[in-house]
Amino acid sequence: MNTPSSAGWQQQQQPQQPQTHVHPHPGETQPWLLVPALFTALTLVAAGLGYASSSLPRCPLWFLLPYLLPLGLTALAWRRPRTPAQRTNRIVAGSIGAGLALFCAKAVETVLMFLGLALWLIHGD
Repeated sequence: MNTPSSAGWQQQQQPQQPQTHVHPHPGETQPWLLVPALFTALTLVAAGLGYASSSLPRCPLWFLLPYLLPLGLTALAWRRPRTPAQRTNRIVAGSIGAGLALFCAKAVETVLMFLGLALWLIHGD
């Protein structure tokens, strides 16, 4: 009597192996929070110092739009690097973002000054 229902009882059950939690992507590096957090804080401080030292605080808030570029570069640092080269690229992007944030207000002032000068020369007042 070798029916399928009785064949299951005759087989010995194998002991279950202890489950080990295997990382789904073994090539990935561990998450890093210190470097992006430092670059974010540094970018915000640099943006605040650059904005406060310029004549832009008396201007409308839409003059803050150029700060999206440095903040975007700093946001790239939050992506998890999968290789050491990507880690280096994230650090470089964060440091460029912090540096741009420091000089962004001066660059906007300079562009507005040259734009005003060009308009004054064109209209010949």
